[in-house]
Amino acid sequence: WDVFKEKLKDTPKDQPIMTYCTGGIRCVKVGAYLTQELGFKNVSRLAGGIIAYDRTLNEKAAEEEPLFKGTNYVFDGRVGRQITNDALGECVTCGSNTNLLSNCANDNCHKRMVQCQSCRSSFIGTCSDACKQRVLIARKKGGAIEENTGSAELQKDTNENVMTYRNLDDYSEGHSTPPPSFFHEIELNTRAFLPSGSHMVSGASQGKLLTQLASMTREGRILELGTFTGYATASFLEGAVNAGDITGYDGPMGSREGGPFVMTIERDSRAIDIAAAHLEVMSRLGTGEEAAEEACALRSESTKVPELDADSIVFPYKNIASCEIVRATDALANIEQMAFGDGQNIPAPFDLVFVDADKTRLLDYVEACVGSDRVLKKGGLIIVDNVLWKGLVLESAGGAMTKEDIDESEKNMDNTEVKKSRRARKLAGKMHIFNSAIVKDDRVEVVVLPIRDGLSIIRKR
Repeated sequence: WDVFKEKLKDTPKDQPIMTYCTGGIRCVKVGAYLTQELGFKNVSRLAGGIIAYDRTLNEKAAEEEPLFKGTNYVFDGRVGRQITNDALGECVTCGSNTNLLSNCANDNCHKRMVQCQSCRSSFIGTCSDACKQRVLIARKKGGAIEENTGSAELQKDTNENVMTYRNLDDYSEGHSTPPPSFFHEIELNTRAFLPSGSHMVSGASQGKLLTQLASMTREGRILELGTFTGYATASFLEGAVNAGDITGYDGPMGSREGGPFVMTIERDSRAIDIAAAHLEVMSRLGTGEEAAEEACALRSESTKVPELDADSIVFPYKNIASCEIVRATDALANIEQMAFGDGQNIPAPFDLVFVDADKTRLLDYVEACVGSDRVLKKGGLIIVDNVLWKGLVLESAGGAMTKEDIDESEKNMDNTEVKKSRRARKLAGKMHIFNSAIVKDDRVEVVVLPIRDGLSIIRKR
């Protein structure tokens, strides 16, 4: 109240004052104070607050541009309700623009924060490494962090541990086996060395899914199109070894010729260097704490990621599987060569193909896998990433936007943002065409999972 008095001390008593808040309740109290205590004569408020304003727009004037921009803070488990797509906040972790609000998952901290989706995933909903470790320790002990106790205690209800979760994503994360800390170091290294592409890292939930799927294959043979910095590659390599263990594989270490094996194809030299550095550590030390420490050391000033010139680098893993990074300017040409059986040293067929490559040629990649058993075995899986493309496939599915709609959505953007927006819409259109075509192909069965940016899991009949 003292702040109000100070800020309004020189304001004329008949000056119009408009108030608004989340749901309208605080404005009632503020309005009473302004009129009864400070003597203002012309005070009004937005009835029902931004919540009612948003509801009214959606029900009666959906085409109208909202005057409120960004995300409205709300007092329930959602924390924030997105009104427009404007990313007006700055991620507390990495500094990128975002419109996501949350509270730190460490209940003893519970800091209200703005945090992007990538950091929310890698920090499991916490605001810092310290809070993340606190949550992981509590989960490892099978309990929860009880608010205001200052210590981790088991909260029991009918002999079961209870933990409060903000949403289904948080609940799912809390009931999934966390990846080894080595994987988090891959994320941090990507952010340090390739910051503009750090959002492309698979992340904990997707990475664990890829490991599980690879573990369930017949032979643990994986082909990855698009290595980037090696997060998904390392996940697949773990799964390949699991598959070898499950089937009792006792032959020579997996390679192109047979056995548990991951072949990953990448064109970007810097990404290859970083991925190779990660896989070299994993090859020697596994994915435990020692490996995490060495991966972390890659970010130190005294350590330099080696620059590689070789077109192929092989990393053995646990004397069961191996991983080969292949440098190629056109991954599609490579797998078409496999499909035709041309060339030398063509690898034996794979159990699973992961496509995270050129989004404009996805149907060509799938055709190479489905049209020939030389690339993918019958009954094998094709996993295609980014099939929901930031949710913009809904826009594509509903029909193309008019020029007026596009101009309106871009009017507050600079040239760089306009180019990004148009490219995103174009690629979303490509993804929608792919999704619509592949689900009609009677040679495959398809399920689309809304995990991260969307995964299409395609089983070859």
